Amino acid sequence: MERPPCFYGEAVMIKVRTVIDWLDAYAPFQFAASWDNSGLQVGDPEAPVDRLLVALDITQATLEEAHRLGCQCLVAHHPLIFQPVKSVRTDAYPGKLIHRAVRDGIHLVAAHTNLDAAIEGTNRVLAETFALSITGPMEREPRWDGHERYGGMGCIGSLDQAERFSEFVDRLSAVLAPARLRAVGDPERRVRRVAVCSGSGGSLLQAALAAACDVFVTGDLKYHEARYAQEEGLNLVDVGHFASERLMVAPLADHLALRAQRERAALSVYKAERERDPFWYPEPDV
Repeated sequence: MERPPCFYGEAVMIKVRTVIDWLDAYAPFQFAASWDNSGLQVGDPEAPVDRLLVALDITQATLEEAHRLGCQCLVAHHPLIFQPVKSVRTDAYPGKLIHRAVRDGIHLVAAHTNLDAAIEGTNRVLAETFALSITGPMEREPRWDGHERYGGMGCIGSLDQAERFSEFVDRLSAVLAPARLRAVGDPERRVRRVAVCSGSGGSLLQAALAAACDVFVTGDLKYHEARYAQEEGLNLVDVGHFASERLMVAPLADHLALRAQRERAALSVYKAERERDPFWYPEPDV
């Protein structure tokens, strides 16, 4: 029989399991791709938690930040444990991060492709940065059609009015600064219909073409994908993996904080501030 929550004054003490349940209500884990590894990665679902950090990645920097803030739980978009782990060594990745999390009492939870597919997930957040009016997903899983929390993979929509591609790229660059963007296509072409996929969206190029989109905004595009799109007349904006998904940290943290407030839970939620894009770009000599 499950124990009832403990009350301290007016606040409710919650467990790691409670955080997972809240995430599941927001972005159901059943939406995750079969190859994904979302959910509790390291830790005890029954452990108490009163401080939580939300980040894009589980790294030395975010673990250090969680420890410094006194957090017992780190919720990240990207799983630390993705492939089968053959050993947990303190001198090699990911073992050294697993070891540190256990040592510091930090429980690790990932919300990956389930968050991508959620109606208020990563794709919608990216699309909202440039005021896209969303009409539907790029790709959907039929078995989840009709689920109120399901949004599908990627999204397609229209700008309020057509604009030159160069203007669109400049506007996107401004809202995603300091991210460095890469663009493919005619700068003078008028664009309005836009496809969006946060993270790595190269596999959805055909979906963007099939939907007669003018532009596809995503990250991690490869050279031959870019050349293919160019020849097919599809403009591209590669905003980078980090920039396209780091945007999700704030709204996810805000959602958990509001849920805690609504449930009268003794939980403080923090947004990671120390993580940075692993890529950096040398400044050209003037």
